[in-house]
Amino acid sequence: MGECAKEFSPYLAKGAVKPGGDWSLVDRGSKQLQWAYKRQPLYYYNGADPAGPGGRQRGEGRSQGADSLLDPSDPLYSPKPGWRRAAFTPEESIPTPSGIQLRSLPVANGYGLVNQLTGMPLYVFKTAPKNPKMWMPMYAPDLAVAFGEFTIVQREDSTRQWAYKGQALYGSKGDYSSTDLNGTVEQNDALPALALRHFMPRGIRIDILATRGPLMVTANGMSLYTESAYALQYGGRQSRDGYRISYAEAKAVGTRGCEAECLKTWKPLLAGAGDEAGGFWEIQERSDGRKQWAYKGSPLYTYFGDKKPGDIEGNNLHVIVYGDPDGKIDLTLTGGNRSTNVRGAAGSGFYWHVVGLYN
Repeated sequence: MGECAKEFSPYLAKGAVKPGGDWSLVDRGSKQLQWAYKRQPLYYYNGADPAGPGGRQRGEGRSQGADSLLDPSDPLYSPKPGWRRAAFTPEESIPTPSGIQLRSLPVANGYGLVNQLTGMPLYVFKTAPKNPKMWMPMYAPDLAVAFGEFTIVQREDSTRQWAYKGQALYGSKGDYSSTDLNGTVEQNDALPALALRHFMPRGIRIDILATRGPLMVTANGMSLYTESAYALQYGGRQSRDGYRISYAEAKAVGTRGCEAECLKTWKPLLAGAGDEAGGFWEIQERSDGRKQWAYKGSPLYTYFGDKKPGDIEGNNLHVIVYGDPDGKIDLTLTGGNRSTNVRGAAGSGFYWHVVGLYN
């Protein structure tokens, strides 16, 4: 209340909402209801976003262990002593049968069921497996009993199989990693078994392409990209889950990273007049007043060099920027203290990448 509410605004419920599960409502008086998760009231932080990695101004020193408290992408992030980030953990609250776990699946945009032994995602079908040799039933033990959304179906060979919301669960032999969803390529009506789906703006989706893997794309299938400060990284950048950018670094670049000449090759993903932020998505304002979608802090763009769905001609591109003695270029956007000296000029740059689908 009072001064505290100015710095930490309560997350108020709007309209006729109904609590359920881990979610409840707290009466703040004056006809105001506040959301609570696992009985803990939720708040927004109104302070300034961190200026660089780990919430430090670029070039500042670091103390051992400080990053975990200052980087908003870290689960231990705390904007102020006595506060901590509200972590969404449905896997701790939604019961699952032995052998099945609930995990965050960024490539499926939600929390999905996985085989506990292998970590591979489980699938459901609208019809039936067209090629049974490519699918592995999620068998249920003889003594297992149905509960909640989980039931057991009897197979033709008298074995028992787990089903979720009335649909039998299968694993795909085409998946080689826990971040794969190759089963959706094997059969069009194969879907990851999701218990919860994340918010995603209208017209945006994740396509699983046999030749490309999972890509976040627009309504017409064009690849989306993020821009970050360039940082030298040896190996792994182009492997699955090999490219990561923290929320603090994404915000440090923001929409300022692509203006003027940049807009001749990169097109901002604009938000509609009635669009609202939610989940991992926020709306950032550009210098010209236009509203742009950002995912996990990174504004999104399409690349003019892509001509058809599945193209990723803009991936792994970098733009080197060299400063001058007068300091007319703001190098804090492009790497700051990580710049290198080339022929006496301070150099740094931007790096473009398809949207990283990681936890």
